[in-house]
Amino acid sequence: MKNVQANKPGKKYARMSIVLAAALFLVGCQSELYSNLKERDVNEMISVLAVNGIQANRTTDGKGTFGLTVDRSDFSLAISKLSEKGLPREQFGSLGKIFNSEKLVSTPFEERARFMHALNEELSNSISRINGVVSARVHLMVPEDSPFEQNKTPPRASVFIYQQGGQDLRQQIPTIKNLIVNSLDNLEYSNVEVALFEDNTAATATSSNHTISSINNNGLWNVFLLVLLGAVAWYGFNFTSAASNKKQRQKALTSKSKS
Repeated sequence: MKNVQANKPGKKYARMSIVLAAALFLVGCQSELYSNLKERDVNEMISVLAVNGIQANRTTDGKGTFGLTVDRSDFSLAISKLSEKGLPREQFGSLGKIFNSEKLVSTPFEERARFMHALNEELSNSISRINGVVSARVHLMVPEDSPFEQNKTPPRASVFIYQQGGQDLRQQIPTIKNLIVNSLDNLEYSNVEVALFEDNTAATATSSNHTISSINNNGLWNVFLLVLLGAVAWYGFNFTSAASNKKQRQKALTSKSKS
């Protein structure tokens, strides 16, 4: 009976150690927030979450798409903050996917659509290589030739460019227009419109580095505290057991001396 009572404090500390170990394990639990995303979208979402004090991690499936994970405790808040920014952005189908080349027989309209899509992609790729350009999209509008049309509509082009924060590409607009004009027959310089927009994603990510470091430091500090508490519980368990055994030995010696 005495042994059972003496072991009660030890069992108490053992249960505390198990609870603390479970808590330590749950610290690193991650939940997938979104999947099948583009790299640019994932980076933008990570930046937004970091600004709001939420640590997120990027995952990849090895096929060119990415996922986003956060701590389970931040799951609901992360969805709310991303929704406020309209993230993740809606995915729109491109002409390349709509008019794919998997069909055995394609109509002339489909062939033309694929050609225009390929030309848009090539021009977008070329402009994206200009220093200071984050991304670019080119949209060519080329009316279909008709022998019955007397006044033909001239082709037009629109170029959307996202430039790096702090960059000014207005001096490059004439060069960009000439690149588009020389890539398409009958396209006039005046019918090419170039729109510049500043991309703040990189700047936001840079400004949030301190926030990310703070989050990481707090997470490490919490883990350290849990480990420390676990060590204290383990020490208390062993100390209680040792004290109990010592007390039992003293009682045994006292009983022997009396006998």
